[in-house]
Order: sequence, then C-alpha cells, then structure tokens
Amino acid sequence: MLTLKAPGTNLPVMKQALIATLLLMVVALPVVAHHSFSAEYDGNKPITIKGTLKSVDWRNPHIYYIIESKENGRTVRWTVEGYPPNMLVRRPEGWTRDKVMAKVGDEVTVTGWASRSDDHAAHSRQFTFSDGSKMEAGPGAGNGGPPQ
Repeated sequence: MLTLKAPGTNLPVMKQALIATLLLMVVALPVVAHHSFSAEYDGNKPITIKGTLKSVDWRNPHIYYIIESKENGRTVRWTVEGYPPNMLVRRPEGWTRDKVMAKVGDEVTVTGWASRSDDHAAHSRQFTFSDGSKMEAGPGAGNGGPPQ
C-alpha cells in the first residue's frame, strides 16, 4: 500500500490534515461559544431588581451574580450576568474580586435588561449598593459603550 507523506515530514497527509483541522477547531471554540447581547437579552426591556446579593461567580467570560428578591411575598432567585472580570478591574473605580466579594450579603439595586428566555435572568448595567457606591457592571443596551 502506498502512503503519501507530506513534504518534510514523516506524517501521512491525511493525518496532518486531521491535526490541522482539530487545532483550528480548538482555536475557534471560544469565538463560537461567545454570544451576542441581543441573542439573550432584550435592550428594549429595562429592568430593576432590588434584593440581596447572595453570591458572585467571578470567572471568564462573564461574572454572574445571584440576587434574591421578594415577589408577591415569595423569594425569587435572579441570575444576573455582567462584565468579564478584567473589565471591572480596569474601570476607574477598580472593582477587584475582593471588593466585589465583600459586597455579598449587601442589599443591592441592579438596573439592566431582561432575558429573552428566562423570567429571572438579566444582564446588568449598574449595581447600587446599600452604602451608595455604584458599580458599572455591563454595557449600555445596543452600543456596548459607557453610560450616557
């Protein structure tokens, strides 16, 4: 049986093609995995959530906040998406992981946009904590820019 070898290598051409394809897929995976704002959230549906910040999942590609609020006498758990960690740290206020984690248990008011598919999910725009401090935690709807 005749096996074609790629010039300058001992690997068969098909094996090289398979390796190259797999490498391209691995490199492209983060691009495919990332989503657009408008695919998940509705920029025409602003929302305000008032409750207690229960936990913070500080990771890439986005930070997730769990907020418990009261609706019609029952406790509701909200999942709120925000900026990636590096965006918060680079803000002028310098919201580091430690500064954000210190706010767990605090009463918060979060403004943002409602999810298209989940009644208790949202993308954050800004957090206001009980001490009056504010954290810009997400872009403006539709433009990704700073607050107007």
